[in-house]
Amino acid sequence: MESLFRLLPGPQSVGVRYGATLVMVLLTLAIHAGMQGRAGPYQFILFVPAIVASALMFDRGTGFFALVSSAVLVGARLDWTTAASAHVASLAIFLIIGSGLVFVSEGLHRALERAHKAEQDKDLLLEEMSHRVKNKFTMIASMIALQSRQADGEVQKVLQSIDARVRVIANIHDYLQRSRHDGHVDMKEYLEGLCGSLEQAMVDRPIALSVSVDQVSLPPDKALPAGLIVNELVTNALKYAFPDDRAGSVRVVLERRDEALRLSVSDDGIGCVKPNGGLGTRLVKLIAAQQGGDAEWRALDPGCDASVSLPIARA
Repeated sequence: MESLFRLLPGPQSVGVRYGATLVMVLLTLAIHAGMQGRAGPYQFILFVPAIVASALMFDRGTGFFALVSSAVLVGARLDWTTAASAHVASLAIFLIIGSGLVFVSEGLHRALERAHKAEQDKDLLLEEMSHRVKNKFTMIASMIALQSRQADGEVQKVLQSIDARVRVIANIHDYLQRSRHDGHVDMKEYLEGLCGSLEQAMVDRPIALSVSVDQVSLPPDKALPAGLIVNELVTNALKYAFPDDRAGSVRVVLERRDEALRLSVSDDGIGCVKPNGGLGTRLVKLIAAQQGGDAEWRALDPGCDASVSLPIARA
């Protein structure tokens, strides 16, 4: 509907509307003359596109102007010395049918205008709702961050973790509002942005964070769990794999394997720490199970690899 409305010209002056209508009628007359009567003595049907187009593009007035002009031009080419009554009847039928086409075309024009306005109103409402939701997320994250600054020890760490998880959810919402993928999340773009934010938080640490993501688009209910898992696994690696500010690297990989995704976060740190007891680890296992997948940790030499399989429907 939106694409069809864009084909219609915007508001035009009277001269432009009637001038364009006259041009369409005269072009049809030229075609009428070029056919040299091969379509019969009347050939009214040739003028129907010009009548419909003028009423659809502009208004009822231009439609009737096209109709009357067409009738006059066709009538002027008829031989009125013979079969005058047949000519009058044919013209009358043409005018009646043409009037109906004008009303229908104008009605379609108005319907397109109303649909376009409704679409604009809906977009404005959704934008307003999105703005409010974004503000709520920002407020919640700010409150948590403020509270964490006033806390100390383990309480501060817990609040910072909650703040990071809230921001992951907020990022999904913000991404979808700017999305160009019909409500789906481009995982390469999304995870690169997420990991970029995590990397910015450790600017004073000698740790390299790299991302390798296959070209995959997921609906929000599948993209959000993946984002939360990446946040937890990368955060855990930064917390535990490199004590005493040692240097190292963390690699995030998302691969498409038939009807499943394999998400892995590996590091070259001191090895797998707290494989079963940490809150982040338990959260990763819970999210994976809720999605019908599983998570496992594997010791590397050096480092640790955490991988999660997430079933998805075949695209």
